[in-house]
Amino acid sequence: MRTQKEVNHYIEELMFFLTQKADVQQFEETIKNNIVMKKQSAKTEEEFFDRLMLNITYFVENKAIWAKIFRDTYGKGQVPKLSYVENEMIAQQMRIRQFVSEKMDEYTKMFHSQYIALKVTEEQVVYDYAYASVEHSLRFDFLTYLTMQPQAQIVLEGNFDETFNIIEGYVAYYADQFVNRMELID
Repeated sequence: MRTQKEVNHYIEELMFFLTQKADVQQFEETIKNNIVMKKQSAKTEEEFFDRLMLNITYFVENKAIWAKIFRDTYGKGQVPKLSYVENEMIAQQMRIRQFVSEKMDEYTKMFHSQYIALKVTEEQVVYDYAYASVEHSLRFDFLTYLTMQPQAQIVLEGNFDETFNIIEGYVAYYADQFVNRMELID
């Protein structure tokens, strides 16, 4: 049985190897293109913000799904099959798209009051969108990458809550590293 320190180190190494392969320029280009498309298709700044915020909502809902998949597999002492992870992610993402679409009017009403109360700027919404997007990618890429590892069972040996929090910490750390290197507003 490994110590939590060893489990944490394993997670650190996996996240390092995963992120070393990440192309920050590609992330930036994809995010910029998405932002430009949303901005060009919106008639007002508020509508542009709504589009980004709805995407952020989608990413937040996906974080909950990621956590559920992780808890239902690794949290119950099982390394899942890669096909299960991929199929579950796709099925749940389709469900989330539908859910967000159905609740769009409710969300946008809530967003509009926040824009005013918080005096939201374009830069804030754009960077929040970028963070949520990168975190989303890192979470699901890490889950997939971990599941493909021959020694993935190492993460089963630690305290699940601490292991989960360590992964979330690294996701936040690397998302911060990536987004802080991006120039998203001209």
